[in-house]
Amino acid sequence: MFSPDVIGMGVGLVLTLMVFSYLIGDNPLYRLALYLFVGAVIGYSLGIVVREVFLIKVVGRLLDQNLGVLVPLVLGLLLLSKGISGMSRSGAVPLAFLVGVGTAVALGGAVLGTIVPQVAATGGVLDFRPTTGMVVLRGLLIVIGTVCTLMAFNTGVQRGEGLSALWGSTVHLLSRVGRLFLICALATAFAGAVTTALTVFVGRSDFIVKTVIRLGELLGI
Repeated sequence: MFSPDVIGMGVGLVLTLMVFSYLIGDNPLYRLALYLFVGAVIGYSLGIVVREVFLIKVVGRLLDQNLGVLVPLVLGLLLLSKGISGMSRSGAVPLAFLVGVGTAVALGGAVLGTIVPQVAATGGVLDFRPTTGMVVLRGLLIVIGTVCTLMAFNTGVQRGEGLSALWGSTVHLLSRVGRLFLICALATAFAGAVTTALTVFVGRSDFIVKTVIRLGELLGI
């Protein structure tokens, strides 16, 4: 009568209601659901790490006499020593290595994935070949938005006299326009986040209704 799918729907219904109970305030049911979620994520991640990383990529390569895997293995063991009293200093080397590699990857991603494409896209709109007015307007809007947004982060220009005062006033005006672009971008991102949250809420509410109807039909209610 109750197949594994039906049992799974019932468990999902109970956990969803436990999470929704946070709407009336923090309570033990919500915390229990949160602990179950965190525990399940940690357990799943640990299983993936043990199977995919340790057994396959470490033990498997050691059995194939691939000694190059000893370097990351030793670094990983040293990193684990950070949690052992008296041996925490030995974990500074792999930690520094992780921070350095992570910073380099993030910086490279920001330059190659954001700055360079943005500069290329901004330069690409300055193509004055015959085209429609809407395309030209969109290109100018991209250029103006990019320049003004960059000016919004400029804090080193001081107002002086003569050309210096004119330059300072221009930068100040462009920075104010750039703040408007930033506000529009942040508002769009916030609206997207709210829309996503509402979509998830509607989906879970629909799941609750369908699960209750299904369980009611099975129980003959």
